[in-house]
Amino acid sequence: MSGVGRSADAVIDFHVHPLTRVMGVERLVRDVVEAGVETAVLLALDLDPSYLDDREKGTRFLESCINAGVGFSARILEEVRYILDAGRVSNEEVARIVRENPGLFVGVGSVNPNRGVDDVRRMLRDIDRLGLVGVKLIPTLQFFNPLKEKRKMEIILEFCEKNDKIVIFHTGCDPLVWESPELSRNSHPKLLEPYIRGFRNVSFILAHMGSYSARFPGIWFRDAVELGKRYDNVWFDVSAVPYILTMREFADVVSREIGWSRVLFGSDYPVFAGESIKSILDYVRSAAVISESDLWRVLHDNASRLLGL
Repeated sequence: MSGVGRSADAVIDFHVHPLTRVMGVERLVRDVVEAGVETAVLLALDLDPSYLDDREKGTRFLESCINAGVGFSARILEEVRYILDAGRVSNEEVARIVRENPGLFVGVGSVNPNRGVDDVRRMLRDIDRLGLVGVKLIPTLQFFNPLKEKRKMEIILEFCEKNDKIVIFHTGCDPLVWESPELSRNSHPKLLEPYIRGFRNVSFILAHMGSYSARFPGIWFRDAVELGKRYDNVWFDVSAVPYILTMREFADVVSREIGWSRVLFGSDYPVFAGESIKSILDYVRSAAVISESDLWRVLHDNASRLLGL
């Protein structure tokens, strides 16, 4: 598959979810190639649909929903379980897709810090064995606070430091009940600062640049930028928030305060509002308010440099 559909302006898509149970591998490959993507970074998601079956955890989550103004309904738990089931992708599945499509994909694994320490260590060993280049963490769907899981966060980051892996951390809100900022507070960029400061040799990619929120676009954008100003091991992807490249109120801040050398294009395909990778790229290319050279850095060169491609 390597080389098919490539062009001089091919891009690297840093944020793709291989939800193959929903759409199948063939469609994933076709959509990536038709968009002119040179390399797509596939993200595993270690999610546990049975997490809320525990009475205490389920009750605590419903209380959080009530306190956040989301409301109380048994349907909420059903919807959350569906999201967790539909969104989970194993490290083995990602590695298999990468292996069967050489040159087209790069794989990132995932570990849920709600697992026990022994399980976390075992999954990290699997990530290394499978040749995956990093670890994806998503506090909303994995139900964890980074500061309260200090031991397991340090185990994960020590692994990344020792084995030259990146860490991709979801920042901002999420769909469904997590559109409430209160329920997504564990994904606030500021919670990562102790780890970013303590692991300066690890590259932290803040997915969605702290900005994803359908209700409050750009919700923690400034907090993400502040981390980028203080630490040069902080990177960003603009998946689900392509307006950072097309709206001057965001783009001017990036240009002025951190520059574009650590910003990465990501489509969030197929999660982002039903859009295709091609349609997102067409939008960005037609509406970007940054220079062509900066846009090319975001679409290709930064990711190539980070991944050593």
